Amino acid sequence: MAARREPPARRDPREPPPLDEDIDLTKYDIIPATQRPDGTWRAPKKVKKGYVPPDEQEKFQTKGTKFRAQQVPGLVPGMDPDDLVDAKAKAKSKNKKKNENKQKKKLEDASGAASATAAGDEGSSAATSSTPAATAEAAPEDPKEAIAKKVRNLKKKVKQTDELQSKIASGEITPNAEQQEKLSKRAELEGEIKTLEQEMAKLST
Repeated sequence: MAARREPPARRDPREPPPLDEDIDLTKYDIIPATQRPDGTWRAPKKVKKGYVPPDEQEKFQTKGTKFRAQQVPGLVPGMDPDDLVDAKAKAKSKNKKKNENKQKKKLEDASGAASATAAGDEGSSAATSSTPAATAEAAPEDPKEAIAKKVRNLKKKVKQTDELQSKIASGEITPNAEQQEKLSKRAELEGEIKTLEQEMAKLST
């Protein structure tokens, strides 16, 4: 009776798979097994000595591409590198001087505008201040009108005094020293109004 063959042992999926053959390590290198995101394993690989993965291999470049990569920016073929350095220094100095001139011009324009504004304001103030004086000299105030203005102001004060007296009488406020003094001058205001009205009457006749 033939002997029964035992089935191969099942490999634990959590363990990396072994190589299926013996490897001559003098001729080949071994890329170890790597685990996928889902937990399964990629089998190890044997590669020849000196093998470089495709993503690590140097990409092919034409002679023109290599030549351009070696060129210094701004350097014309056949040009001395020292001349390029001098040219850059001159250009930088020229740009700096140009920027300084622009800044200086801006400051001068701003200063000129401020001076012009100040001069305009002085001229306007002078014209404004001189106009009332000229008007006053040309047309002196009417004495009757001046007296009438004083009378109106005095009557306004009398009215304010009467309003204050009403508030005190109703108990709305308690008068202080200043308010009491204002109340005591009511008769004086009335007398001044009467005198001014008499003067106005004389001017009318």
